[in-house]
Amino acid sequence: AEKTGEEEEQDADEKKPLPSQVLELTPLDNKILELSSPIKERMTQALRHFKESTEQNQILLQVWAPKKTGNKYVLTTSGQPFVLGPHSNGLNMYRTVSQMYMFTVDGEINGTLGLPGRVFRQKLPEWTPNVQYYSSKEYSRVDYAKHYNVRGTLALPVFEPSGQSCVGVLELIMTSEKINYAPEVDKVCKALEVGLSSSINAKLHCSVPSVG
Repeated sequence: AEKTGEEEEQDADEKKPLPSQVLELTPLDNKILELSSPIKERMTQALRHFKESTEQNQILLQVWAPKKTGNKYVLTTSGQPFVLGPHSNGLNMYRTVSQMYMFTVDGEINGTLGLPGRVFRQKLPEWTPNVQYYSSKEYSRVDYAKHYNVRGTLALPVFEPSGQSCVGVLELIMTSEKINYAPEVDKVCKALEVGLSSSINAKLHCSVPSVG
């Protein structure tokens, strides 16, 4: 599902569905951490700052974070920070839909990870100019995405201060197709008061700064 800049440009020009890519998942090598109140507040502030700095009107930016349910950890956006652009009626409904989804992120994966789950497990970003090209296995919300005109999507892993443990995923959703996400990544990372570790075509890392 992750594409290089050159491949994305070719797909956009030809207006053909993006080819699927099955990525190997490695076992989690550290303890899963739930969002602490200070980090959650910092991320809330970051989302608000991003909303003020972007020129996009129809956007949804939401946080996915782990939550323990029974003896398993699931990734959920319910109860987590989010912001909507000023003209995002359809995305408001998509936000409601997203809150119904949970993705198992620890142990053996028997169900569908979904885009947030893949980013959380792999600790790598994923983006696409049009999420409607995904299969239902790659993106379980694809039918809702078509219904609410969701297209461009970017998901970034967020790390706790040491940079070792992924504590959540920032998902940016738009109703327009987009190939170059570098400006959005830059704004998100600046909102978190950190910089990029490398370019958009390589590994990207956003980490939450120390609080206190």
